[in-house]
Amino acid sequence: MSDKESIDLKILKAIFGIASSTGSELELKKVCDLIVEKVFKVINCNGCAIILIDEEGVKLQSEIGFGKNIKEVEFTKEMPLIKYILSTKNKLFIGNIENSYFKYSIPKGEQTTSMICIPIIVRDEVKGIIYIDSRKTNAFSSKHEYFLNILAHEISIAIERALNYEEIKRLTVVDELTGVFNRRKFDMDLRDAVNEAIRYVKSLSLLMIDIDHFKKYNDFHGHQMGDMILSKIGKVFIENKRTTDRIYRYGGEEFSVICRETNKESARVFAERLREVVSNGKFEGEGKIKPNGNITISIGVANFPFDATKINHLIKYADDALYRAKAGGRNKVIV
Repeated sequence: MSDKESIDLKILKAIFGIASSTGSELELKKVCDLIVEKVFKVINCNGCAIILIDEEGVKLQSEIGFGKNIKEVEFTKEMPLIKYILSTKNKLFIGNIENSYFKYSIPKGEQTTSMICIPIIVRDEVKGIIYIDSRKTNAFSSKHEYFLNILAHEISIAIERALNYEEIKRLTVVDELTGVFNRRKFDMDLRDAVNEAIRYVKSLSLLMIDIDHFKKYNDFHGHQMGDMILSKIGKVFIENKRTTDRIYRYGGEEFSVICRETNKESARVFAERLREVVSNGKFEGEGKIKPNGNITISIGVANFPFDATKINHLIKYADDALYRAKAGGRNKVIV
């Protein structure tokens, strides 16, 4: 068998192998990890990466061969290479990066000479880029380009399937009305958070939150207006949470917040900030609600391990603190 036939057969086997490997896989990360691993084995390159692009920005999804340098790069849609592919939907085939405008896209410290970039197009939009590079000049041939073109099509199918799956997964854990996580997700996350706190000897705080006099508001204005308040409260919580916080609709007008790596005093300060933001906010129809004439919240705070060491006890401690806040006049934080 000639070298040419050997390369052709290798590429053909790789295409079938990737198609069969990703065909039944729904997790996006696993799909991308499988692809970069197989591409790296087939093509004699120094590095292979899959970069994903969406409304929020650019993310390095999977890579092999680059080392830690690439993880420190902040990818943006304004990087020359990415901007070009987004605007043209064209591929890039470069034999010597030093003679190219796109040399400014290469992270400082990376020794790259040749590269191929193939857009991953889903529903006529660029959703990602397959990137391979080499330190050698003119390292890649038209056969490599052909292989990546076919691969990009396979990836686009896999990514579309995976994105659909991710959306279905998201809908199963997100409360549609408020945009925060639902009770099912709360139960899973609190268990994981407590286990993590035990394993790494970290602090963890839990907030239980209730909208004051919500039943009166709902009865007076109707369920549609009540839903609008719940939706707005959810947005307020999301906008004011910290990076490590996760917010949930616990049930009805009650919310909860899991504050990882947070001691009781820090949790109290955060809870007070949420209470003030809601109290100072403007909500339609709140003036007709007595006795306060405005929408407020009451919050109970519990800490692991100082208040409780078991999940059900932690929830009960925070719930009891919430009850005391409501019994004590509402619009309060009790720890």
